[in-house]
Amino acid sequence: MPHRAAHIRCLAVTAAIALLPVASAQALPTLHHGDRGRSVAKLQRALHLGDDGVFGRGTLHAVKRFQRRHGLTADGVVGAGTWRMIRRSLHQHAARAAGAGGRGVRTRGASVRLLQARLGVAADGVFGPGTARAVRRFQRAHGLTADGVVGPATWSALGVSGSHPVLKRAHLRGRPGGSGIPALVLRAISAANRIAGFPYRYGGGHRSFHDSAYDCSGSVSYVLHGAGLLGRPRDSSELMSWGQAGRGRWITVYANAGHTFMIINGKRYDTTGRWDTGSRWQRVDRSSAGYVARHPAGL
Repeated sequence: MPHRAAHIRCLAVTAAIALLPVASAQALPTLHHGDRGRSVAKLQRALHLGDDGVFGRGTLHAVKRFQRRHGLTADGVVGAGTWRMIRRSLHQHAARAAGAGGRGVRTRGASVRLLQARLGVAADGVFGPGTARAVRRFQRAHGLTADGVVGPATWSALGVSGSHPVLKRAHLRGRPGGSGIPALVLRAISAANRIAGFPYRYGGGHRSFHDSAYDCSGSVSYVLHGAGLLGRPRDSSELMSWGQAGRGRWITVYANAGHTFMIINGKRYDTTGRWDTGSRWQRVDRSSAGYVARHPAGL
C-alpha cells in the first residue's frame, strides 16, 4: 500500500497539530483578530484556509464557525481550548484517512469540484485549463513541483484530509465545453479564475483590462472580455444596457447604478463577499432585486 502510506505521511506533515500531545495545545499561543505570523498560518492550514499568516476577517469567521460547530464559545479567540479541539478534529480526520484507500485518477467529478472550491475558482467539476493554471500557481506558492497534477502532497497542502483520487487535466478533444458547457462560457470561467483573488480597488480595471486590482464592473468587464464578448471596459451604468434583456442560460450580468455582479454557469461572481471568502466566486446566492438582468446573445 505505498500510495496510501505516502498520503498518510503527507497528511501528517500538514496536520502537525493533530499529532501533538493534547498538553501541547497549551504551548501554542493565544491568537486574536489582527495577529500575524507562523502560528496564524498553522491555524489557517488546520482550518483549510489560505495560509497567508494574517488573522483577518475571513480567518475570524472560520474560527467562529469552528467554535460553534464544536460547542465552544464563539468569540473568535484561539486559546488552549480551541487549539485542543482543532488538534482532536485533525486527529480524527487523519485516523479516517489511515483506513481509506486511493481511488485512481480523475479528470471530472466531485473531487474536481472540491479542488476548485479550495482554489477559489469556478467549481464546474471539469479539470480544464483554468483549473490547471490555478493548481500550478498553488503548487509554486507552496514549494511543490508545479506539474499541475493533484496528488497526495497537493491535497495535503490544500488542507484536505481523507483519501482522494489523483487529479489531472481533462483533454476536452475539441468538444464545445467538454461536458456540454459552451466554449465561450469556459473562456469566461477561465478569465474569472485569473483575477478571482485580485484585490478590490474603486475604478480598477477601467483604464485597461489588465490591472493589479478590479472593482465590481471592472471584474465583470474583464470576464466578458476574456470570453470575447466585450471590447472595452464598462461601468455599472453601461452594463445595465449591455447585451440582451433578461437572464441567460449560462451567463447573466446583474447591474444597477452602484453595483454589478454576474452568474456564470450557476455560480455567483461578485466582489461583495470577497473579504470573507478571499475570492470573487461566492458560495451563496444573493437577491437580484433592484438589478437589471442582461445576458450575451445565445448564452
